[in-house]
Amino acid sequence: MKRRPTPQGDQITPPIDDLARLPAPVAAIRAKMLAALDKNDIEALRIPIDWNEVRPLFVKSGTYRAGTDPIEILKALSFDGRGREILSILRAVLAQPFVIITRGPVTLYEWPAFAHQPHDATHDANTPAQWACVRFADLARSNTEGKPRPMKLAIAEDGVWHYFWSED
Repeated sequence: MKRRPTPQGDQITPPIDDLARLPAPVAAIRAKMLAALDKNDIEALRIPIDWNEVRPLFVKSGTYRAGTDPIEILKALSFDGRGREILSILRAVLAQPFVIITRGPVTLYEWPAFAHQPHDATHDANTPAQWACVRFADLARSNTEGKPRPMKLAIAEDGVWHYFWSED
C-alpha cells in the first residue's frame, strides 16, 4: 500500500475500510469503545479510558489540570454538558474508514480518514458523515484548508488509545 509523506514527515496510507486490517490490540480497544457506546452513557467510556496505562488526551492544549477526571473533560467538551454529543461523535468517527500513520517508530491507526484528504469544497466538506464528526462548538471554525474540524481518534498498534480531540 502506497504511503504518502506529510509536511511533518509522517507516512500516511490511503483510507482503509477493512477492519480486518487492524492489529488485534487496536481491534480490542475499538471493540471496548463500541461496547461503551452501546450503553449510551458517557460514564461507560471509563472502561476503555482506564484500559490504558496513561489516559488518552482529549484536548491538545493544557486546558485541564493533571488529574482532572476524563469523563468530566468529555462532558465539558460536549455541547449538552452531559456527554451525549461526544458519544454521538465518537460513534460517527469509529464508523469511518481509517488511515495508518507512521511517525518515526510509532504506528497509529487514526479515524476518520477523511481528515487527511485534500479539501474539495464541492464534495467532501459537505457530506453528512464529515459533519457528524464535528463538535457543535467547532462548526463555525474551519481548519487551515477550509474543511470542518472533525474530532480525530488515534490508537497505537499496541492498543494504546492516544487521543480523541478536535483537529488543529
